Amino acid sequence: MLSFLLDHTPPEILQKIVLYAISDSTVGPPKELHAMLLTCRAASQLLSRNSGDFYMKIFSQKFDVLASIYRLGKSDLRDHAKLELCRRFKALKLFRSRENLNSPHLVGAFWIAYLMLEDSDTSQKNVKQLLYVRLPTFLDAFLRTRLYDGAAANNGWPVPNELNSLAISLAWLLSSQFSVNRELDEDRNQLLRLLKPFVLAAFRYPISTSHEAVFDLSGTLTANNTTSKTIHGPYPPQLPPVREVPYFGTVMHKARVPSAAVFASLLYFTRLEVAPISIPHHISESKWKTRREADLAGHRGPTLEDMVHFINHCRTRFSDFPAVDVGIQSQSLDMVLGQPTPYKLGSLSGAWQGSYIVPDQKAYMQWMTVLTAPTEFATFTARNPLYLTFQEHYTCDIRSMVPLDDGKNGNMNAWLPLGCQWHETSVCAEHVQNGVEFTDENGSFKVSYNTFRFGESSGLERKDIVDVIITGKTMIDMRCMGGRQILGRIRLADGLLVLLKESVSLRFLNGGDSYLMRGYVTSSQNLIGRFKGTLSAGNEPADSEAVFSLCKDNATMHSPMML
Repeated sequence: MLSFLLDHTPPEILQKIVLYAISDSTVGPPKELHAMLLTCRAASQLLSRNSGDFYMKIFSQKFDVLASIYRLGKSDLRDHAKLELCRRFKALKLFRSRENLNSPHLVGAFWIAYLMLEDSDTSQKNVKQLLYVRLPTFLDAFLRTRLYDGAAANNGWPVPNELNSLAISLAWLLSSQFSVNRELDEDRNQLLRLLKPFVLAAFRYPISTSHEAVFDLSGTLTANNTTSKTIHGPYPPQLPPVREVPYFGTVMHKARVPSAAVFASLLYFTRLEVAPISIPHHISESKWKTRREADLAGHRGPTLEDMVHFINHCRTRFSDFPAVDVGIQSQSLDMVLGQPTPYKLGSLSGAWQGSYIVPDQKAYMQWMTVLTAPTEFATFTARNPLYLTFQEHYTCDIRSMVPLDDGKNGNMNAWLPLGCQWHETSVCAEHVQNGVEFTDENGSFKVSYNTFRFGESSGLERKDIVDVIITGKTMIDMRCMGGRQILGRIRLADGLLVLLKESVSLRFLNGGDSYLMRGYVTSSQNLIGRFKGTLSAGNEPADSEAVFSLCKDNATMHSPMML
């Protein structure tokens, strides 16, 4: 009887019934569809007729589709929706059990999860599916049990392969302050130990997805002359090249393995920041409680107000929406998935606050000159406060760009010519107001750039900007770092910023008075990266590199005093 009815039922009717049945469950597989397919052969055949739109509607009920439609178009999405449903739910099923931690299909499943986050939109359907199968719990178990697989054959160093890099990046993209706060101290300390090599060993684990010394990523320049070697391999170390991975159904897409060092650093700092900081007695009992009182009295040390502000505000920020961070939500059809997006003007201007960690210099030299990984990664100090303020200056005229530095110098001069100088101009050359003028000691060039102003420069499109130069200053920030000038450049292709900072402090980093900061601004408004002394000539590895994590201060700057 049922077969007779189904034989005389238009497929659209049965499809609408199934769609209605599964509409109440937004997470988990479409169990009602599975049950209907098993009812009888006639039902299965009926649901398979002209089923492209049917499966696309199921897919859109279960997953975010805006990015997939943008990349592929509705036609391709319809043709591959059924297969992609199967791929995703197989991967999601794998994450439900710790017994699958050693599955041979784990790399593919991690790529599926990562690309789901890449295509996540404001409805957060993709994220909800991943949280429903408790992927964060699965990732936590993976990091604690499998992150060092292969390390024995790699002289004790964890391997930055696809599996580990994807696991670390996924762990950050799905983390939250709540999940970090509820970790036991023992578990938190274990994870800190496991992540330390990725965070501190700059000679092995790069923060940049492309060669950090090369400014032009168009392919016209190479990195052959900007690479040196250590016993650990080339420096700067390189990530695996771009390759094609399954994106949607049988559709392949170019993708890059995310930087384990960037995401490991974010995970690392968020856990360090949970640890309580005790305020020294001589500060808590000082007669100068506020920064203003200390400044008026000529007192140069930190105050109780400084310490409280550092504890409460110098913290790594989690994204408002999980998955919206470095390299996620690429908006170009040609964009390599997993790669940081091109720089967006306005991302850096403003005040930043956070902290940095400096490895023990003697220990760092031993790490770098001995092939075997150390049993402990010592740091010179605990977290140190860091307050910076930046201003962006841009040009839309390629003929008026500040010349690039000699390519053989790599990024040691922040891609700027030697002797580059600048000064503010209230009225510059025609078409430029409230900008800056750049020149050098010999006057071999003189060009003007516009200064970015919130609300005034917002109408500019990304494709119109041809160069962005950064100026800035360090705040006195509890007098741990002397206030000094900052000058640098942005690699627009992927948003890598390289800043040259002149300082008379931080002498435990062997770099004289100048330090080179490199890093990325994340969409969660963190600035994550490393800095080193510039005495290391060209692209030779430094004898120590610090790691920093800053968040953007959207309120007024804590300390108004700058040098």
